[in-house]
Amino acid sequence: MNTINTFALALAFSCTSYSIAQPITDQDYSDIVAKQAQPAIDAEVFPGAMIAIYDKGQTHYIPMGSLNFDQDQSPTIDTLYEIGSISKVITGALFADAIRRDEVTRDTLVNDLLPDGTQVKWRPDEPMLLWHLTTHTSGWSTAPINLMPADGERPFSGYTQDMMFAAVNAMPPKQTPGTEFEYSNFAVGLLGTLIANNAKSEHQGDYEALVKERILAPLNIDDFTIELNDEQAKRLAPPTVGGRNTKAWGKTGPIDPAGMWVSTAPALLKFAVANLKSFDDSGDDITESLRLAREPLYKAEQMGQQVCSGWFIARDGQGYWHNGMTGGFSSFMGLNRELDIAVVILANGAGFETTLVGEKILQSIAGMNPDPIAPVIAEKLDAAVTDRLVGIYHSAMGFDMTISASRGKLFAQLTGQQALELVQVEDHKFKIKLVDAQLGFDVPEDGNATSVTLFQNGMEIKCERKE
Repeated sequence: MNTINTFALALAFSCTSYSIAQPITDQDYSDIVAKQAQPAIDAEVFPGAMIAIYDKGQTHYIPMGSLNFDQDQSPTIDTLYEIGSISKVITGALFADAIRRDEVTRDTLVNDLLPDGTQVKWRPDEPMLLWHLTTHTSGWSTAPINLMPADGERPFSGYTQDMMFAAVNAMPPKQTPGTEFEYSNFAVGLLGTLIANNAKSEHQGDYEALVKERILAPLNIDDFTIELNDEQAKRLAPPTVGGRNTKAWGKTGPIDPAGMWVSTAPALLKFAVANLKSFDDSGDDITESLRLAREPLYKAEQMGQQVCSGWFIARDGQGYWHNGMTGGFSSFMGLNRELDIAVVILANGAGFETTLVGEKILQSIAGMNPDPIAPVIAEKLDAAVTDRLVGIYHSAMGFDMTISASRGKLFAQLTGQQALELVQVEDHKFKIKLVDAQLGFDVPEDGNATSVTLFQNGMEIKCERKE
């Protein structure tokens, strides 16, 4: 079972084109949001979400659901959420700002900014450039080769800059940089780290402080952070996945630039709205930096979309978007500059569906009438079924698989990985959500399951029950 250690898996659900039709007037935003978001809540993708809408100068904040599956308390505009890979747009803005300040260029060699003794191992006539890092064309996979999580629910915890630079030395690109798209948290983490380490600032070497100085402060954005203080920690929505509580990922060191910012809905919407402005109107340096970050740098053919410094441009060429997902949160940010609209969704549940909900809300405000998503609602399992399957199973390959149950659902967790929900496909056979794999249990007529077999990538790995 492949590890789920990425900040955004929903890139496979690339946004459809946005309409350029005139927006609906006098619409009921609450009805639009309820129509599109309620199916995800009913399917327990997330217990609740905070939706923020900007439409031609008017702002609306609409809470949906509750803060947890067993609570009635609604989220508020002060509720904080991990925004996952939307952080890459923030790092892209920092990169563009460093270009505007003449600290780097898009074509600066990555090797020129690495510390002594660290080097990307590739042909000198085809070097890795900074723009390759922000566009996911570095040739690196999403995670570093030396990522060894001790906690499967916090897969990037404990990773250090020394480990990152060791990975650079040990990970030659798989293909020529700048030629193929492959989503990479590692590459964007390295980009933010290098920009911070080489910045001409009193905050040199401190990525979080540098972003707050150069991006957030000029935009007057508060409640946007990586390291939470005690008061902010109390406002963090409880993270969930598959209907069960999990852990927040928290600060992840040099991978922070790829996905670890935490925000309220008003703070993230403020950033989105700033990207609707033009330099001709504001004359602000930060507006120019944001414009540079929105310039397309690469066409990802498999997505049919252009990639900027963090942003993706939808197929119609007008919509800018990004999504995010950590172990217990998911998010969406989309905007259309021609129509002067923006949508932000922050949800405390990990799931692809949040991106689709955000896209459909944006389309609705743009004058379309999309059907809501129809997520599969897994049938709750009887305790007589789950009790016979719950346990720890050991494989000959050395890992354990823990099967647990919560609220009528089953979950599977490999050693050092995150617990993933199982969906029953037939008796004693289950599909694993979020990865392309299945489990089959050997269950005698009486008693508990004796083993479970993992079916993935053409392999069958049998795990025997441990007493």
